[in-house]
Amino acid sequence: MKTTPHASYGGGVVALLLACTFWGTTGMAASFIPGINPIVIGASTMGIGGLILGATALPGVRMVWKNIGAVPLVILGALGLAVYSTVFYIGMSWAGVALGNVIALGSAPLFAGLIEWGVDKQRPSARWLIATAITVAGGAMLVSGRNFGEDGGGVVRDSSMVTLGIVLALVAGFAYALYTYMANKLMKPHADRPQGMGHRPVISTIQLVSAAPLLVILIALVIADPGQFQNQPLAIPVMAYLVLFPTAVGHLLLAVGLGAMPASRAAVYTLFEPVVAVVMAVVVVGEVIAPIGWLGLVVVLSGLLFLTTESRSR
Repeated sequence: MKTTPHASYGGGVVALLLACTFWGTTGMAASFIPGINPIVIGASTMGIGGLILGATALPGVRMVWKNIGAVPLVILGALGLAVYSTVFYIGMSWAGVALGNVIALGSAPLFAGLIEWGVDKQRPSARWLIATAITVAGGAMLVSGRNFGEDGGGVVRDSSMVTLGIVLALVAGFAYALYTYMANKLMKPHADRPQGMGHRPVISTIQLVSAAPLLVILIALVIADPGQFQNQPLAIPVMAYLVLFPTAVGHLLLAVGLGAMPASRAAVYTLFEPVVAVVMAVVVVGEVIAPIGWLGLVVVLSGLLFLTTESRSR
Protein backbone atom coordinates (compact mmCIF):
# COMPACT_ATOMS: atom_id res chain seq x y z
CA MET A 1 0.00 0.00 0.00
CA LYS A 2 1.34 3.42 -0.88
CA THR A 3 1.91 5.89 1.91
CA THR A 4 0.12 9.21 1.88
CA PRO A 5 2.42 11.98 0.68
CA HIS A 6 3.39 14.49 3.31
CA ALA A 7 1.90 17.95 3.04
CA SER A 8 3.93 21.10 2.55
CA TYR A 9 4.61 23.25 5.59
CA GLY A 10 2.05 25.83 4.45
CA GLY A 11 -0.53 23.14 3.83
CA GLY A 12 0.16 21.70 7.27
CA VAL A 13 -0.40 25.11 8.88
CA VAL A 14 -3.72 25.54 7.07
CA ALA A 15 -4.81 22.04 8.11
CA LEU A 16 -3.96 22.72 11.76
CA LEU A 17 -5.82 26.02 11.80
CA LEU A 18 -8.87 24.35 10.25
CA ALA A 19 -8.66 21.60 12.88
CA CYS A 20 -8.53 24.24 15.61
CA THR A 21 -11.59 25.87 14.09
CA PHE A 22 -13.54 22.64 14.62
CA TRP A 23 -12.05 22.06 18.08
CA GLY A 24 -12.90 25.62 19.08
CA THR A 25 -16.60 24.87 18.61
CA THR A 26 -16.66 22.01 21.13
CA GLY A 27 -17.27 24.22 24.16
CA MET A 28 -20.09 26.02 22.40
CA ALA A 29 -21.64 22.71 21.31
CA ALA A 30 -21.34 21.19 24.79
CA SER A 31 -23.09 24.23 26.26
CA PHE A 32 -26.31 23.01 24.60
CA ILE A 33 -26.25 19.77 26.65
CA PRO A 34 -25.33 20.95 30.17
CA GLY A 35 -26.82 17.91 31.87
CA ILE A 36 -24.39 15.45 30.28
CA ASN A 37 -21.29 14.40 32.22
CA PRO A 38 -18.28 16.07 30.52
CA ILE A 39 -16.33 12.81 30.67
CA VAL A 40 -19.20 11.11 28.83
CA ILE A 41 -18.89 13.74 26.12
CA GLY A 42 -15.13 13.27 25.83
CA ALA A 43 -15.26 9.46 25.92
CA SER A 44 -18.12 9.23 23.43
CA THR A 45 -16.73 11.68 20.90
CA MET A 46 -13.21 10.23 20.91
CA GLY A 47 -14.37 6.63 21.32
CA ILE A 48 -17.02 6.62 18.60
CA GLY A 49 -14.94 8.97 16.45
CA GLY A 50 -12.00 6.57 16.78
CA LEU A 51 -14.17 3.69 15.59
CA ILE A 52 -15.25 5.70 12.56
CA LEU A 53 -11.69 6.68 11.68
CA GLY A 54 -10.47 3.11 12.03
CA ALA A 55 -13.39 1.56 10.13
CA THR A 56 -12.95 3.94 7.18
CA ALA A 57 -9.21 3.23 6.88
CA LEU A 58 -8.90 -0.50 7.56
CA PRO A 59 -6.27 -1.17 4.83
CA GLY A 60 -4.07 1.53 6.34
CA VAL A 61 -4.67 0.21 9.86
CA ARG A 62 -3.61 -3.28 8.78
CA MET A 63 -0.50 -1.82 7.15
CA VAL A 64 0.51 -0.08 10.38
CA TRP A 65 -0.10 -3.18 12.51
CA LYS A 66 1.98 -5.37 10.18
CA ASN A 67 5.00 -3.23 11.06
CA ILE A 68 6.16 -4.68 14.39
CA GLY A 69 8.26 -1.64 15.20
CA ALA A 70 5.25 0.63 14.86
CA VAL A 71 3.04 -1.19 17.38
CA PRO A 72 4.66 0.18 20.58
CA LEU A 73 4.45 3.72 19.20
CA VAL A 74 0.77 3.22 18.35
CA ILE A 75 0.01 1.92 21.85
CA LEU A 76 1.81 4.82 23.53
CA GLY A 77 0.04 7.33 21.27
CA ALA A 78 -3.34 5.72 21.95
CA LEU A 79 -2.64 5.78 25.68
CA GLY A 80 -1.84 9.49 25.49
CA LEU A 81 -5.02 10.22 23.54
CA ALA A 82 -7.22 8.20 25.90
CA VAL A 83 -5.75 9.89 28.99
CA TYR A 84 -6.11 13.33 27.42
CA SER A 85 -9.75 12.71 26.46
CA THR A 86 -10.76 12.00 30.05
CA VAL A 87 -8.31 13.88 32.28
CA PHE A 88 -8.73 17.16 30.38
CA TYR A 89 -12.41 17.46 31.34
CA ILE A 90 -11.82 16.49 34.96
CA GLY A 91 -9.05 19.08 35.27
CA MET A 92 -11.34 21.80 33.94
CA SER A 93 -14.14 20.88 36.32
CA TRP A 94 -11.80 21.03 39.33
CA ALA A 95 -9.56 23.97 38.44
CA GLY A 96 -12.14 25.93 36.46
CA VAL A 97 -12.70 26.18 32.73
CA ALA A 98 -10.44 29.17 32.15
CA LEU A 99 -7.48 27.98 34.21
CA GLY A 100 -7.78 24.37 33.05
CA ASN A 101 -7.82 25.37 29.39
CA VAL A 102 -4.83 27.67 29.65
CA ILE A 103 -2.67 25.15 31.51
CA ALA A 104 -3.58 22.12 29.37
CA LEU A 105 -3.33 23.87 26.01
CA GLY A 106 -0.36 26.01 26.98
CA SER A 107 1.69 23.14 28.41
CA ALA A 108 1.22 20.81 25.41
CA PRO A 109 3.76 22.52 23.10
CA LEU A 110 6.23 22.80 25.98
CA PHE A 111 5.93 19.08 26.73
CA ALA A 112 6.20 18.24 23.03
CA GLY A 113 9.41 20.26 22.77
CA LEU A 114 10.84 18.54 25.85
CA ILE A 115 9.96 15.09 24.49
CA GLU A 116 11.66 15.83 21.17
CA TRP A 117 14.66 17.26 23.00
CA GLY A 118 14.98 14.31 25.38
CA VAL A 119 14.25 11.47 22.93
CA ASP A 120 15.43 12.77 19.57
CA LYS A 121 18.08 15.20 20.87
CA GLN A 122 16.34 17.83 18.76
CA ARG A 123 16.90 21.07 20.63
CA PRO A 124 14.12 23.65 20.21
CA SER A 125 15.08 26.73 18.22
CA ALA A 126 15.16 30.18 19.78
CA ARG A 127 12.30 31.27 17.51
CA TRP A 128 10.19 28.32 18.68
CA LEU A 129 10.81 29.23 22.33
CA ILE A 130 9.92 32.88 21.73
CA ALA A 131 6.82 32.04 19.67
CA THR A 132 5.65 29.55 22.31
CA ALA A 133 6.10 32.09 25.10
CA ILE A 134 4.22 34.77 23.13
CA THR A 135 1.37 32.44 22.20
CA VAL A 136 0.94 30.98 25.69
CA ALA A 137 0.94 34.47 27.22
CA GLY A 138 -1.65 35.57 24.68
CA GLY A 139 -3.76 32.52 25.46
CA ALA A 140 -3.70 33.37 29.16
CA MET A 141 -4.82 36.94 28.39
CA LEU A 142 -7.46 35.66 26.00
CA VAL A 143 -9.03 33.26 28.47
CA SER A 144 -8.76 35.64 31.45
CA GLY A 145 -10.74 38.22 29.50
CA ARG A 146 -13.60 35.83 28.82
CA ASN A 147 -16.64 35.76 31.05
CA PHE A 148 -17.00 32.04 31.62
CA GLY A 149 -20.48 31.29 32.84
CA GLU A 150 -19.25 27.97 34.24
CA ASP A 151 -16.86 29.80 36.54
CA GLY A 152 -19.34 32.37 37.68
CA GLY A 153 -22.40 32.24 39.83
CA GLY A 154 -20.48 32.47 43.08
CA VAL A 155 -18.89 29.03 42.70
CA VAL A 156 -16.29 28.53 45.43
CA ARG A 157 -13.65 25.86 44.85
CA ASP A 158 -11.58 24.25 47.56
CA SER A 159 -7.92 25.16 47.14
CA SER A 160 -6.84 21.52 47.23
CA MET A 161 -9.26 20.69 44.40
CA VAL A 162 -7.93 23.58 42.36
CA THR A 163 -4.39 22.30 42.90
CA LEU A 164 -5.38 18.80 41.81
CA GLY A 165 -7.17 20.30 38.80
CA ILE A 166 -3.99 22.11 37.79
CA VAL A 167 -2.01 18.88 38.10
CA LEU A 168 -4.56 17.03 35.95
CA ALA A 169 -4.47 19.83 33.37
CA LEU A 170 -0.69 19.39 33.17
CA VAL A 171 -1.18 15.64 32.79
CA ALA A 172 -3.62 16.35 29.94
CA GLY A 173 -1.07 18.61 28.27
CA PHE A 174 1.62 15.92 28.52
CA ALA A 175 -0.77 13.22 27.28
CA TYR A 176 -1.70 15.29 24.22
CA ALA A 177 1.99 15.97 23.52
CA LEU A 178 2.71 12.23 23.77
CA TYR A 179 -0.09 11.47 21.30
CA THR A 180 1.11 13.98 18.72
CA TYR A 181 4.77 13.00 19.17
CA MET A 182 4.09 9.30 18.58
CA ALA A 183 1.94 10.05 15.55
CA ASN A 184 4.63 12.34 14.13
CA LYS A 185 7.27 9.66 14.83
CA LEU A 186 5.32 7.06 12.84
CA MET A 187 5.04 9.42 9.88
CA LYS A 188 8.81 9.95 9.67
CA PRO A 189 11.16 7.60 7.76
CA HIS A 190 12.70 4.87 9.92
CA ALA A 191 14.77 1.72 9.41
CA ASP A 192 11.59 -0.37 9.69
CA ARG A 193 9.60 2.00 7.47
CA PRO A 194 12.00 3.81 5.07
CA GLN A 195 9.26 5.97 3.54
CA GLY A 196 7.41 6.61 6.77
CA MET A 197 3.68 5.98 7.09
CA GLY A 198 0.85 8.03 5.72
CA HIS A 199 -0.84 10.46 8.08
CA ARG A 200 -4.30 8.93 7.56
CA PRO A 201 -3.30 5.33 8.48
CA VAL A 202 -1.29 6.52 11.50
CA ILE A 203 -4.00 8.69 13.04
CA SER A 204 -6.75 6.17 12.23
CA THR A 205 -4.81 3.36 13.92
CA ILE A 206 -4.04 5.37 17.06
CA GLN A 207 -7.65 6.56 17.27
CA LEU A 208 -8.99 3.03 16.83
CA VAL A 209 -6.77 1.61 19.58
CA SER A 210 -7.65 4.45 21.97
CA ALA A 211 -11.36 3.90 21.29
CA ALA A 212 -11.38 0.61 23.23
CA PRO A 213 -10.76 2.00 26.76
CA LEU A 214 -12.80 5.12 26.03
CA LEU A 215 -15.85 3.08 25.05
CA VAL A 216 -15.50 1.01 28.23
CA ILE A 217 -15.48 4.25 30.24
CA LEU A 218 -18.49 5.52 28.28
CA ILE A 219 -20.55 2.39 28.88
CA ALA A 220 -19.71 2.36 32.59
CA LEU A 221 -20.69 6.02 33.06
CA VAL A 222 -23.95 5.65 31.13
CA ILE A 223 -24.91 2.56 33.15
CA ALA A 224 -24.05 4.35 36.40
CA ASP A 225 -26.17 7.41 35.55
CA PRO A 226 -28.67 6.76 32.74
CA GLY A 227 -30.85 9.64 33.91
CA GLN A 228 -28.42 12.27 32.66
CA PHE A 229 -29.90 11.97 29.18
CA GLN A 230 -33.38 12.87 30.36
CA ASN A 231 -34.63 16.28 29.23
CA GLN A 232 -31.64 16.55 26.87
CA PRO A 233 -33.23 16.45 23.39
CA LEU A 234 -30.09 17.85 21.77
CA ALA A 235 -27.78 15.23 23.27
CA ILE A 236 -27.66 12.94 20.23
CA PRO A 237 -27.37 15.70 17.55
CA VAL A 238 -24.68 17.57 19.49
CA MET A 239 -22.66 14.46 20.25
CA ALA A 240 -22.98 13.34 16.62
CA TYR A 241 -21.55 16.69 15.53
CA LEU A 242 -18.68 16.34 18.00
CA VAL A 243 -17.95 12.82 16.73
CA LEU A 244 -17.94 13.73 13.04
CA PHE A 245 -16.35 17.16 12.86
CA PRO A 246 -14.10 18.04 15.83
CA THR A 247 -13.03 14.39 16.24
CA ALA A 248 -13.04 12.60 12.87
CA VAL A 249 -12.39 15.54 10.54
CA GLY A 250 -10.39 17.53 13.09
CA HIS A 251 -7.91 14.75 13.80
CA LEU A 252 -7.48 13.94 10.13
CA LEU A 253 -6.51 17.58 9.65
CA LEU A 254 -4.17 17.25 12.64
CA ALA A 255 -2.60 14.28 10.87
CA VAL A 256 -1.90 16.43 7.81
CA GLY A 257 -0.25 19.02 10.02
CA LEU A 258 1.87 16.43 11.82
CA GLY A 259 3.00 15.10 8.46
CA ALA A 260 4.43 18.52 7.60
CA MET A 261 6.22 19.57 10.80
CA PRO A 262 7.52 18.34 14.18
CA ALA A 263 5.02 17.70 16.95
CA SER A 264 6.37 20.58 19.05
CA ARG A 265 5.68 23.05 16.27
CA ALA A 266 2.24 21.61 15.50
CA ALA A 267 1.31 21.88 19.19
CA VAL A 268 2.00 25.62 19.11
CA TYR A 269 -0.40 26.09 16.20
CA THR A 270 -3.13 24.26 18.13
CA LEU A 271 -3.16 27.23 20.51
CA PHE A 272 -5.30 28.87 17.84
CA GLU A 273 -8.17 26.85 19.33
CA PRO A 274 -8.94 29.27 22.21
CA VAL A 275 -9.11 32.09 19.67
CA VAL A 276 -11.90 30.29 17.85
CA ALA A 277 -13.56 29.35 21.15
CA VAL A 278 -13.68 32.97 22.27
CA VAL A 279 -15.07 34.22 18.96
CA MET A 280 -17.76 31.52 19.01
CA ALA A 281 -18.59 32.39 22.62
CA VAL A 282 -19.14 36.03 21.67
CA VAL A 283 -20.99 35.45 18.39
CA VAL A 284 -23.15 32.44 19.33
CA VAL A 285 -23.38 32.25 23.13
CA GLY A 286 -23.39 36.01 23.66
CA GLU A 287 -20.53 36.19 26.16
CA VAL A 288 -18.72 39.46 26.77
CA ILE A 289 -14.95 39.70 26.35
CA ALA A 290 -12.92 42.25 28.30
CA PRO A 291 -10.34 44.38 26.40
CA ILE A 292 -7.49 42.24 27.76
CA GLY A 293 -9.11 39.25 26.07
CA TRP A 294 -9.15 40.91 22.66
CA LEU A 295 -5.55 42.00 23.19
CA GLY A 296 -4.69 38.39 23.99
CA LEU A 297 -6.29 37.30 20.72
CA VAL A 298 -3.96 39.63 18.83
CA VAL A 299 -0.97 38.36 20.83
CA VAL A 300 -1.81 34.71 20.02
CA LEU A 301 -2.06 35.46 16.31
CA SER A 302 1.21 37.40 16.48
CA GLY A 303 2.97 34.43 18.10
CA LEU A 304 1.69 32.02 15.44
CA LEU A 305 2.71 34.41 12.66
CA PHE A 306 6.16 34.77 14.21
CA LEU A 307 6.56 30.98 14.23
CA THR A 308 5.40 30.66 10.62
CA THR A 309 7.98 33.16 9.35
CA GLU A 310 10.80 30.85 10.48
CA SER A 311 9.94 28.29 7.80
CA ARG A 312 9.57 31.00 5.16
CA SER A 313 12.96 32.47 6.04
CA ARG A 314 14.55 29.07 5.56
